[in-house]
Amino acid sequence: MAQKKTETDEDMPIEEVKPIEPDFSGLPIEIHIRRHFQFIFILSICLFLGYFVFALTLLAWVTSVRWADNEGHLAKYNLELVWGRSFIMWRTDWGKDFIENLSQYRTFWKRVGDVWVVTVFTIMVLMFLLLVWQATLAWQIPKSASVSPKMMIGLPGLNPVIPLWYGILALGIAMVIHEFSHGILSRVADVKVKALGLLLFIFPVGAFVEPDEEGMKSMKKWERMRLYAAGPGSNMVVAIICSLMFSWVMVSSLEPSNEGVLSASVVVDYGGEEAGLEPWMLITAIDDQEITSADDFSDALNETYVGQVVNVSVLDKGNPDTYQVTLSDKGSYYLKYYPDNYEPWMSGKGFMGIAVVNPDAITENLAHPANSGGSMLQYITLPFQDLQPFPEHFTALFEPTGIVGILPDNIFWILANCFYWIFWLNLMVGLTNALPAVPLDGGFIFADGVTGILDKVKKSWSEEKKETIVDNLVGVLAFSVIFLVFWQLIGPKLVGVDPVILDANIDASGNEGFNGDVFTFDASGSEGSFVSYEWEFGDGSSDTGERVSYNWSEGGVYFVVLTAKDSEDRQSVEFYQVTIDYTGTGSGEVPGGQEDVVSAMVNPYVNKIKISGNITGDNGLPLVASSVTITINGPAGTEFTETYTLNNGQRQPFTFSIDEGEMVGDWEMILESNDAASDFTYEYDWFNYFQSSN
Repeated sequence: MAQKKTETDEDMPIEEVKPIEPDFSGLPIEIHIRRHFQFIFILSICLFLGYFVFALTLLAWVTSVRWADNEGHLAKYNLELVWGRSFIMWRTDWGKDFIENLSQYRTFWKRVGDVWVVTVFTIMVLMFLLLVWQATLAWQIPKSASVSPKMMIGLPGLNPVIPLWYGILALGIAMVIHEFSHGILSRVADVKVKALGLLLFIFPVGAFVEPDEEGMKSMKKWERMRLYAAGPGSNMVVAIICSLMFSWVMVSSLEPSNEGVLSASVVVDYGGEEAGLEPWMLITAIDDQEITSADDFSDALNETYVGQVVNVSVLDKGNPDTYQVTLSDKGSYYLKYYPDNYEPWMSGKGFMGIAVVNPDAITENLAHPANSGGSMLQYITLPFQDLQPFPEHFTALFEPTGIVGILPDNIFWILANCFYWIFWLNLMVGLTNALPAVPLDGGFIFADGVTGILDKVKKSWSEEKKETIVDNLVGVLAFSVIFLVFWQLIGPKLVGVDPVILDANIDASGNEGFNGDVFTFDASGSEGSFVSYEWEFGDGSSDTGERVSYNWSEGGVYFVVLTAKDSEDRQSVEFYQVTIDYTGTGSGEVPGGQEDVVSAMVNPYVNKIKISGNITGDNGLPLVASSVTITINGPAGTEFTETYTLNNGQRQPFTFSIDEGEMVGDWEMILESNDAASDFTYEYDWFNYFQSSN
């Protein structure tokens, strides 16, 4: 029987199999959403938080790198996409020889590594305790004062206090130092470094050294702890070095460019601000008085009075200028903002609303920040004070001297800023990586440390049991750290305090009158659970109670101060201005050849002084006239003098008034008989009118 020939698989023609290229162009929209869900989710969060520019940048970046990856362009340069296909990872062998050469000094690096382990572990404990302490503050912080999410992002351009280019430079240095240190300690422990590389997300956001995994597992625990501690430890070393360069070399070389005092802050709605003075102006003179120190500034203002106009000479970013300032009242400022520090003598004194500081005090604090806790805090928080990078109004105040003074000014300031930001970001990277949360270095150090302790105290336990305990403990700790960090964002909003309403209020029967008039003050309209009311009337007198009455014997402008307290001794302070015009009368007889003197002290806020009266000849001699001279002297000297000739019984009126010039101070009216036969009598009315309280 003949066999029928059949076509086998081997005889069939083989078609060439072509690789299938991904083509998303025809896919339904829901498929695209699934493929890019993480990216869309993050983009939505950015838009929700108001990061519109970053959201657009993110969209452009992710779209571009995914397109480049799909087209095969990244592979040509040994680049690959990681972490949601949004980060570019670049692997390289560059730097291995450098690490190898440095790692030859094994004894040195081992001893340094030992110090780093202890240092990082100490920082780890302190940082965790700091997070716990900050978490407890959530119950004390007002709900509206929670931390902005932007402040939690440590990337240049996203965090508003980190400048873009200085931040990129400093962050890049911090990452390279961090990872190279890991590599050096790997080679010290004879662990192979497989590759080095960078992570890019718009700009470099990370660096890595990739030790051999099997070699890492075979390392002794203390050696592995050295390796992990090398990153944050080296960051702290660089931070210290750059801090010393910034403080001891750069800032210590600065000298004030000109003599004067610096306007550190300007109070709104007071004379200085209304005249146009701004922070960081150098005040060099007030009127004709040269100002070279903060004491000069205080002494000059203590000689002025409210309403006085003074000329203030300043240097604004090195440019001279002059401002006419109408001085406000020092007493009212302290009553409003610092009532506990108010003293009656302040009322009527001129006040510019400018807080000043000697320029060299600023450089002294920056050059020696360790002198006090306040200086150190100011040093670290320079970016939050808009003092880093150094702004123009700062650089105009100082000039470098000494060796670094040979540098061009712009180069000097760029170097100073670089040193500061390398210090600042290395410090932040070191502190952050010391936190006990995997995958941070501190988390791995903690895990190896706990494992080592269990190996010593629980030798009977199996490796599996110890590993389970360590994994659970590390996981709980990592979750705790993450929770404590995010609690700073959400905690105050959830458990923060609602503002306690304490608003003292004064209802007065009037705000103007004459000496002797009785005024009533009522605090029953205050808002809050007050249990006590304390009153001060500006002349040294005081009283207590919800409703009080008072009268003044002298003219002036007085500030009635109410301090209302609740059962927890929380207080609210309110003040009320009362204008008391002074009226005084008098009469007398002056024998021939003698004189009478009427004295008065005129208080601040005076608007006008008016003296009127009559003198009458009284020598009893019909044919002999009396010669009488009236002289009125004020703080600026003699303001009025007049001689009158009066027959016996003749009455002569006189009037004097003044409403400008220097009026605050001692006044006297001298009524003088010019000879032995010039007896006379007098009577007068004295009025001091003060500024209206309206």
